[in-house]
Amino acid sequence: MKSADVLKQTAEVLKETEGKINSLANLSPKKKQKAIKMLEEARRNFLELSDNVTVDNEELANFFHKRAVKLKNMTKDRDIEKMGEKEYLKEVGVMLKYSRSAPYDFTDKIKEINKAYKAYLFGMVPFFILSGIFGPQYAITALILIIPVLLSMLSIRKRGSLGVMLAFAAIPVPLIMAGFAIRYGVYALTNSEELARVAQEMGKSLSFAQGMVLFVLILGLISLGLLSYAAYGLYKNRHAFL
Repeated sequence: MKSADVLKQTAEVLKETEGKINSLANLSPKKKQKAIKMLEEARRNFLELSDNVTVDNEELANFFHKRAVKLKNMTKDRDIEKMGEKEYLKEVGVMLKYSRSAPYDFTDKIKEINKAYKAYLFGMVPFFILSGIFGPQYAITALILIIPVLLSMLSIRKRGSLGVMLAFAAIPVPLIMAGFAIRYGVYALTNSEELARVAQEMGKSLSFAQGMVLFVLILGLISLGLLSYAAYGLYKNRHAFL
């Protein structure tokens, strides 16, 4: 595949850039070491990826190569003096981020993101249902979370880092709700007095109350399982998001 060749060329350019960093005078030894360390990892990532390409994405590969060439060309004392050490290291860091996210564009690893996204999406549904069941105070909490949850879903689909941060901020509350639902469901199903109370409040039969409590328990288990998987999947594949 053409992409594999371009990725190898990108790795070669980064190796040349490492050599140029050693001769810089406007970069402190500590910053040189930091920059070289980041470029070494980026080079290894692109080189390893070039041997495992299954999705030919020549346009993106060329973009990475151009960014690597741009970084190489700015690795000069004169340019670093103009932009400053901080800005230069930022450019090096961007190259490292690209190398970490690249596998999700050139292999089938993107499937892992899709699985985590679906688990997040379907794990949130039981949370909103449970919030309506348990009363107004929980419903208000769910309403507050609607906007960040929706924004996180949209951003995750676009592989934005903001989406992951919002997801990690939103997930704890639904997990707590799921745990509460599971605990209450187990308690109510093993306590005839609680089932009788639920049946009386709902004005329904005991068997209907038992079914409702079982429904709550199942929703809690589904939400807990899916959101736990989503949190694990998003964290594991966090480098896919830019």
